[in-house]
Amino acid sequence: MMRHRGYAPRVVIDGGANLGQWTTVASAVFPQAVFNLIEPQPRCQEHLRATLTAPRFQVHPFALTAPGVRQVRLASAGGEGISTGAFVTDRQWSADVDILEAPATTLDELVADRVTEADRALLKLDLEGHELAALQGATTLLGRVEAVVIEVSFYDIFNQGRPLFAEVLDRLSHAGFVLYDFAALYPRARDQRLRMADAILVRTDSPLLDDVSWD
Repeated sequence: MMRHRGYAPRVVIDGGANLGQWTTVASAVFPQAVFNLIEPQPRCQEHLRATLTAPRFQVHPFALTAPGVRQVRLASAGGEGISTGAFVTDRQWSADVDILEAPATTLDELVADRVTEADRALLKLDLEGHELAALQGATTLLGRVEAVVIEVSFYDIFNQGRPLFAEVLDRLSHAGFVLYDFAALYPRARDQRLRMADAILVRTDSPLLDDVSWD
């Protein structure tokens, strides 16, 4: 829908790229864009480099976090060093949970100098509850990004201290973004309570907001 409305980013940043599932879809929608894939899991990095070999795909072996943090602990139960749900943690876990020490950086340090406002950049963040910390390290970048696709939670699942949708929305609102749409909504199976979503936010000066007709 955004592409049909004329949105064509020249730079896309995939934070939490995993095995490239999202980038595979998005790169077909935006075939001219350069993709920066940021992923801390070594086995996932190997897969990304082996499967996304075109020059426009650039893999960065880091976890995204807040300023001042150079290493994080990732908890994973995926096995074989690959998990779709690896998350940053500072607590102790049982032996069946794999712990990976991963180098960390901020979005500003890693990619801000690769992006200009003319790029109409798209930032995607799927960091299993660490999105707010990553946004704290994106002060410069957010001023150069036009659209953000971000995973959000509507309640603190298992009381793990994850930021809620309202907190993420507040942070991005202060950075000049407004809620544009939801790419997906995820209810829990037993009672259909809304659990998570992929929210889309765009800058207040984005041409995507120009059409305000009813139909």
